[in-house]
Amino acid sequence: MSTWQELRDNPRIKKIYEDRSAIIRAIREFFWQKGFLETDTPLAVKLPGQEPYLNPVPVTFHDPEGRSEQFHLVTSPEFSLKKLLAAGFAKIFSITKCFRDYESFGGTHNPEFTMIEWYRAPGAYQDFMDDMEELFKFVAETIGVETMKYKNNEIKVVETRGFPVGASDTYEDLFFKIFLNEIEPRLGRECPIFIYDYPAQMASLSRLCADDPRYAERVECYTGGLELCNGFGELLDADEQKSRLEADRALRQKLGKETWRVDPDFIAALRSGIPASSVIMERAAPPATQASLLALRAGGVALGVDRMVLLFTGAKDINEVIFQSVSDQLTN
Repeated sequence: MSTWQELRDNPRIKKIYEDRSAIIRAIREFFWQKGFLETDTPLAVKLPGQEPYLNPVPVTFHDPEGRSEQFHLVTSPEFSLKKLLAAGFAKIFSITKCFRDYESFGGTHNPEFTMIEWYRAPGAYQDFMDDMEELFKFVAETIGVETMKYKNNEIKVVETRGFPVGASDTYEDLFFKIFLNEIEPRLGRECPIFIYDYPAQMASLSRLCADDPRYAERVECYTGGLELCNGFGELLDADEQKSRLEADRALRQKLGKETWRVDPDFIAALRSGIPASSVIMERAAPPATQASLLALRAGGVALGVDRMVLLFTGAKDINEVIFQSVSDQLTN
């Protein structure tokens, strides 16, 4: 049965789709009330991010003379939003489509999905835990829902749990073998919970904790064993960020994935300061003023809207909350 036919004939699916609209409207209202600016960011970019385990979808554009340029559909609007921070917008959000190749067709994944990302400058990653908690409450009250529903030493630990360990496995590989199989399914069974201060090896684009650089200012929210959002206290040092991105690019190459150069415009935006002049002030500041510089930090969070709808509506599968998902189109 086509998606539109199911919406017409199945009251439960129709109610889910109506609730989806209400949830997205509530998300917008929540951020508007907090003084955030809604922004538009490009879906196709010349230089996407360097995440080793994500696969941007390539697209080719042609001019009237037939000359071609290869772009990629964004896996997230992160780089574009950080450039807007550098432009001087202090509180911003974007609700947008994102695309990731080699994703499952159903369950909790779809290659095309809806994401909200928001940023504060200044803002600490702890602020975003408050944002997420308040957002969930606001949405629940708006749609009248009270509950969400959903069905070495490291090497020795991994092997003890029965997972194979390869000679080329990185720390990140081992971490996720344990986390995704043993920990994540048990998270947030009774209520949403936050996991924060990840190991420094898992910092991604976040800054290291000032009081203990073994950990990174990274936070994720889980409920019902499902990851809802991922946030950072943003790494603002352009040189360190470029170094990390180059390392990710090298790993992509090692994994046999498509590669592209690090976006120089993104590095230039960081170098200019987010918020304005914060990087220069941080490097020049004597120790006595370091505490005051905490006010100059920036942070951001990405939240999967489809998964949020899945949890608030009690839908059985992400295909029930997305109109004409990839899986649905393949069955027609």
